[in-house]
Amino acid sequence: MRSVAALVAVVVVVLTALLVGGPAEAATSGGLRLELSDVSPRVVTADGPTTLTVTGTLRNDGPDPVTDLEIRVQRGNPLTTEGQVRDALNGDAATDAVAPQFTPLADVLEPASEVRVSLSVPLRGSSTTGLELGSAGVDELLVNVNGTPAGGSRARLAAVRMLLPVLGLPGAATGPVRTAAPAPLTVLYPIADVPHRLSTVPGAPVLLDDDTLATSFAPTGRLGGLVAALAQRAPLSSPVRSAICLAIDPDLVESASVMSQGYQFLGAGGVPTAGTGAAAAGQWLAQLSAVAKGGCVVALPYADADLVALARGGLTDAASRAIITGRQVLLTLLQTPVANDIVWPADGLIDTSTLDVVEAAGGRSLLLSADSVDGRARSGVVPLARRSHPIAALLTDPLLTSAATGRRGPTAAPGPGAAATAESLAGERGPVSTQDLIGALSFRASAGTPLVLAPPHNWGAEGTGAADLLDAIGTLITVGDVTPAGLTDTLAATNPAAPAVRADPPVEMSVISGAAIGAVAAATRDLADLRTAVVSNVGVGITADQLFAPLDLGVLRPSSATRRGSPTDAQSAASVELSRVDAIRNSIRVLEPPNPYSLGTSDAPLPITIANSLPVTVRVRIEIVGTSGLRVTPIDMQQIPPLGRRQVSVNAQVTRAGQFTVEAAVRTPAGGLLGPPSRLRVRSTAYGTITGWLTAIAGALLVVLTARRVWRRVRGEQNRQTARVDPTPPPTDDYPTGPTERLPLLDTTLPHTRLPSHAE
Repeated sequence: MRSVAALVAVVVVVLTALLVGGPAEAATSGGLRLELSDVSPRVVTADGPTTLTVTGTLRNDGPDPVTDLEIRVQRGNPLTTEGQVRDALNGDAATDAVAPQFTPLADVLEPASEVRVSLSVPLRGSSTTGLELGSAGVDELLVNVNGTPAGGSRARLAAVRMLLPVLGLPGAATGPVRTAAPAPLTVLYPIADVPHRLSTVPGAPVLLDDDTLATSFAPTGRLGGLVAALAQRAPLSSPVRSAICLAIDPDLVESASVMSQGYQFLGAGGVPTAGTGAAAAGQWLAQLSAVAKGGCVVALPYADADLVALARGGLTDAASRAIITGRQVLLTLLQTPVANDIVWPADGLIDTSTLDVVEAAGGRSLLLSADSVDGRARSGVVPLARRSHPIAALLTDPLLTSAATGRRGPTAAPGPGAAATAESLAGERGPVSTQDLIGALSFRASAGTPLVLAPPHNWGAEGTGAADLLDAIGTLITVGDVTPAGLTDTLAATNPAAPAVRADPPVEMSVISGAAIGAVAAATRDLADLRTAVVSNVGVGITADQLFAPLDLGVLRPSSATRRGSPTDAQSAASVELSRVDAIRNSIRVLEPPNPYSLGTSDAPLPITIANSLPVTVRVRIEIVGTSGLRVTPIDMQQIPPLGRRQVSVNAQVTRAGQFTVEAAVRTPAGGLLGPPSRLRVRSTAYGTITGWLTAIAGALLVVLTARRVWRRVRGEQNRQTARVDPTPPPTDDYPTGPTERLPLLDTTLPHTRLPSHAE
């Protein structure tokens, strides 16, 4: 048994060494990070370069120096099945079929330092010096850095993996002969970003949460690079452009438009600071408008809103607004036709309740992932079952989407004795981010079935990566592997006889968190309540639609699908938006006077001032909570002018003298509180009701007592006058007739008291 266990242990060790690239790589990582800036060629062709060149930078982010650094490029066996391609994209495939010798890179790399990487290897050649490519297909490459960390053994300390498509062998007399027809290719080209704009009322300065869009809109930024690559590598008359349909976020375009007029962003400490990207935003918008004219354009939901999360949260009106209004915004700003019935939900996933919203919003053609529907269909156009209106779904390729997305979630750090994990650049912000997508597209093209390339809406491609992808598509068209197919033409090829499918998204589908959607729902309710107070058609200020249209769209930004998988970010954005709506509602309030109100009489009017900082006329209710010293009669609805104030005289009755505090608030006609209640101090010098009654009673008692005293005096005087005129003699007592008893005399002698003398 011990011998069997030992044999199993040996097999496990050998397999582990093979999977990680050899025994020299099975050790701890040294805190190194390999960043590739270029790989050339991106597609191997018969008439292309004969060597593969990799350039980049190796950085030491660890606390200790690393010595004896070496590098090589190795490859696995050609990938022939979809399962093998998926394993490669997940980093689970072996990459040691051909492993040339290592090339010295640096003797030592100190902490917080870096070294330039530049390595060229023959694409063919022998296995000791080159990659030994022997046939067309798709291979997985591994850029492998070995070294010795401080206190450790030699190990693989950094690695980057990627797919390399081989359309022909360099130097070969003839290329491979294709027997299948070219695969029809439709490419969706997303232009979107995480929403950065915060809600403000019309007339207020445009406010962003940061100034990152200024960098991204610049020609060297991600968004600037996406548009520039399209203009340079896929002009309107080119075959590549005929396969492309732009999918644009209306909120991003609207943000560029308002930023070009000047804007602010929240700087240090949340202080509004002047933005620096007005010129870049204007130039980017002008270039995008020029590129979009004459081509296919589809509007993403406004702010790339998560339609599924909104529908599940009961915000169907908001989801519908994201579709309909978003399309109108894009049409107005770009001044070019926008497809009016095509909807592309985030990740191409949708459920039945969301499909009802899309249908009600006029969606008749959907771009869905093949993983989002039931049935056997994996490509082409299929009808959706049990709909009130005919709705067609164009199925996008999940494998291509996965290759453009990359591995989601954090990568587990290797433990002691383990080799560094091979990183994938797919989905990252960098020039090599589209290499896996190029390889997966070449793999799919060999099958000849219709292809729809649908990257994530907020994909990681920037200028260089997008340009390389467009060049690769052009190469595939040139060699006859694919043929361009426009989106509208592809959708028009619906087969009515095809079996209908139902929306069936994966159970583990990621959506915006319920807490964030709850905050969005609260902000939506608050805006609806505020709308009941707005008076339209009064001839001053702006209309209700002009005020609420941008606010209703603004509450969609926290629900952006770009925040899927980041519940903390989504919740934070929703909380910020809710606070912005609260601040707008607080623009209508009762002003607190600096000094107490003085009331001289019991029924003196109480003056209340209501301020309205909104550019619309509002009709509100004033509510004053009475106290034991003050009673207030009901107050009629009050109309407050835009950006103004109004003083209202409130009928009040004072019930006692002194100083006391009352609370005054403003409410919408629907009862919602506008602004925080204000505390009003009131000083009364008037007699209240109780004091008046006490005074009256005291006065009455005084009168009664005075009258009684007068009456008694009058009666007493009358009695004295009667006594003086009475002739009847007073009665006399009879003296005793017996002997008289002599009483002893009272001794009135005082005891002798000695008075003190001055001498004493």
